[in-house]
This record gives sequence, C-alpha cells and structure tokens, in this order.
Amino acid sequence: MHTSWLLAALGATAAVAAPASKKSSVRTGPFTFPLPDGFPNPSAAQMQGIYKRAHGTLPNGALPNTISDTTAAVLELIATNELFEVGYFYDLISNMTNGVSGYCVGDKGLETQADYDLALRALKAIDAQEQLHALGANGILAHAGRATIVPCQYTYPVATFEDAITFASTFTDVVLGTLQEVIGAFAGDGDAELAPLIGSIIGNEAEQVGYFRIEHRSPIRIPSSLPFLTASSGPFANSLLNQQVLVPGSCPNASAIAKNVPSFPALTVVTSPVTLQTTTINYSFAASSVSAASGLSVAYINGQNVPVVEAVSNPSFANGKVTFSATFPGDLHGLTIVAVTKNAGPFTSASNVAANTVYGPGIIEL
Repeated sequence: MHTSWLLAALGATAAVAAPASKKSSVRTGPFTFPLPDGFPNPSAAQMQGIYKRAHGTLPNGALPNTISDTTAAVLELIATNELFEVGYFYDLISNMTNGVSGYCVGDKGLETQADYDLALRALKAIDAQEQLHALGANGILAHAGRATIVPCQYTYPVATFEDAITFASTFTDVVLGTLQEVIGAFAGDGDAELAPLIGSIIGNEAEQVGYFRIEHRSPIRIPSSLPFLTASSGPFANSLLNQQVLVPGSCPNASAIAKNVPSFPALTVVTSPVTLQTTTINYSFAASSVSAASGLSVAYINGQNVPVVEAVSNPSFANGKVTFSATFPGDLHGLTIVAVTKNAGPFTSASNVAANTVYGPGIIEL
C-alpha cells in the first residue's frame, strides 16, 4: 500500500532527534535545530504554516513502498543538503530581522527598503520550500523502510547579506548539477517514478538561483547563466558540505553517507577575481610536501560539455600547502567546477571526473 506524503513526512520527522535550538541570530556557536515552527519535527498544524509560507504543499500522490540502495543513498544526500539549506536560509532571515550589521537596509544588496522587503519575502518562501524538500526526501526514505537523516550542526562562511547571497548561489548551482545525476540514477536503477519529482525540484532551485544571481548585483551576471546548466556529481556536493558547513562529528548519519558518497580534501581557488578571459589561475591544497602534486591534472566542468583538462604547473610548497597554477579556459559562464585529478583523463562526464578526483571541488562562478 501507499501512504500520503504528509503522513510520511510527519512520521519521518518524528523519528528525528534534533539538537536543542539556539534562536538568537547573533550566535557564538554552530547553528542547531529545531526551528520555532517545529521543524524538523513539525506537527500537522505547523505543517499548514509551512505550506502557506512555501506557497504550496508536499505532493499528495502515492509514495513507493520500496526503493533501491542507490536511490536510498541519493535521497540521504539530498536530505542532508536540504536540512543544511533550511538552517542556512533561516539564519539569513534571522540576521535580517534582528538588525545584524551587514543585513540591514542600506547595506550592500539591501540599499533600499524595497530591496529589503523583496529579499525578505523571497527568502521566507525559499526557506519553507527547502523545508518541504527535506521533509519529502525523508518521507520517501521512511515509507520505504529506510533510515531517515538527522540534522547536523552547521557553521556558515558568511558575514553579510552579500556574502550570504553569493554562497547561496554557489551551493544552489552545485545542487542543480548534482540533481541532474540523481535523475539518471533513479531512471537507471528502477526508480524512474521519482524522476519527475526531481525534475520539479530542479525547476524550483533554478528559479531560486536566478534570483540570487540578480541579487548579487554583478555586471556580468544575468538570471540564466547558461543554456545548459553545469553538471556535477554527488561527491562534489558532499565535499562542499563537509568542507564548508557541517560541524565535524555532529552528523549522526555521517558514516552511512560516507559509505556511499565520498568526500574529497579541499581545493582552494587562490586567484581572485576570476574573469571570462583565458588566463592562469593559482590553486592550493593541504599537503606535506610538493611531491603531492606529482602526476596530477586539473579538470574543469562547465555546462554539459566534455570536461577540459589542463596540466598542473609551477608547484611549490610552504606552510603545509602546495600551491600551483593551471590555465583557466576563457568564456566559461555560470558555474565551473574545478577538480584536481590523479590523471589527465580524458574524462567524459562530471561523474567520471569525480571518480578520479583527489582534491576538490574548487568553485568558480561568473
């Protein structure tokens, strides 16, 4: 038998033992759940408030009774990311409504009251929509008899509204690329009935990132960055989460996710800003000697194109880091994912690059 999305979501979240909440927007420690609306364990009445803010509901169709192990692993990663996003946008909203410096009318990106009002209205809807994405992923897992994902603790690498919008654009673009891989996994592993659901989430996230790109106020950014959005892969999304926002040791499901989706050591894009010109860019990664760069290459993933591979040049070692340079191909709009790979390929896809990655992802957004 099937059950409703709402009942599955409520059942799934009831099993989630979240850490105690810190409601102040001026935090001295990590962000923790629950939210004032009960998330990630909202009551049926609280769900109605989430629906109102989200401008819509969870789907009311039937859920699958069984899912493949691959689909379960994918949904675990989706739920992990969506829980992070819920906390991130809630924290951003709290900073705005509590008058935190950098998030007020007159600050960059919020120059006028109208700018502030539009941003707050949009972000409240986005946060509620992400709540439904998280509840939906956990609801599918629960109904199929799989373990659900428990929230972690989070730190956010931002200090202003401008920072927050820039980072939101980055992680949403990576999510958009990863969800492309998810559709392929569902279709190829016997759970094709879930593919249209992911397609609808891609559309929602794409609307969000178009808004973020406009809010960024860059002279070269328009809402639609590319005709075919950049592909990504689960390990790149998982790596970004682990490197940037998840507090080490705070994720109850970490070992289960790591078993199915690897996470790489960080790759830092040293050169800033990067432009749309062919140029040489410097990168770095943590290592014990310059020999760590031996035999490595740099792969660039942009759009739906075959990844471009460039040589690692001029490696040097100092202060526990290897710094090197590589050619950056010009005219790469939108998201470019950079990975240091153990060989020069050739690589046919983002997944192929991820399977050969040793450091990454570096992120370039234009």
